[in-house]
Order: sequence, then C-alpha cells, then structure tokens
Amino acid sequence: MTYVDAEHNNGTDYVHGGGTYANLLDAHPPFQIDGNFGGTAGVCEMLLQSSWKAEGGGWKIELLPALPEAWKDGSVSGLCARGGYEVSMEWHDGKVTAFTIRARKAGTVTLLYNGKTEKLKLKAGENVIKVRK
Repeated sequence: MTYVDAEHNNGTDYVHGGGTYANLLDAHPPFQIDGNFGGTAGVCEMLLQSSWKAEGGGWKIELLPALPEAWKDGSVSGLCARGGYEVSMEWHDGKVTAFTIRARKAGTVTLLYNGKTEKLKLKAGENVIKVRK
C-alpha cells in the first residue's frame, strides 16, 4: 500500500496509480469499494483469524496472529469471527492481556493466543471474559 497524504495531494496521479489515505479509503479513480473493504479486512485478519477446525470439529480463533511491531499496545472491539462469535481484546507488548468472546450461537471454539491453546464450549448468548493477571 502506498500512503497518500490527503492534505497535500495535488490531484489524481494516473501514471503511478493511487494509494491509500490514512483512513484506509482508496486514493485512486474510479472509486472501488472492493479496495476499501479489502484494506480493512486485511487489518482485521492481522488481529484475528478464524476457521473451521475439521480435526475434532468446532471453530478455531487465533488472536493477534500477525500483529505489526508498531502496534505493540492496543485494543479492538466488535471483530466478527467465523461461527457466530464476536471478539474484543486488549494487548500490551504484543501479548493479549484481556479478551471477551460473545457467542451468538452455541458451539465449541479452540482459542489460540500468547502461545496457548484453550478449548471453550459456549452457549448461545454467553460471554467469556478473560483478563491476564
């Protein structure tokens, strides 16, 4: 991605393509919604990845699988994981310090974070809240 400074942009550069504004919207014509959504989806995938875990069943959710070094401390809320789960979390020095998983429907989740694996069996509407001590 090429960063484009919206305040100092002197118009469209058709020769070199465009880039991305600080708000992650595309900086090139024509407006392309897939590019706007793709950038945001990429950021979400750096923070959370989820998939069907065929061996043994259930869903697999990995927290901070590709956290950039520049984001060593932070938080995010409302990320949607496959299987009907909503995840919020905080991290410090690149390690998860707290998280909440809300199940929209019942199911089993294998959670990976900080080098650990944890299996959770959740009921619909249940919240799992964990804070590292």
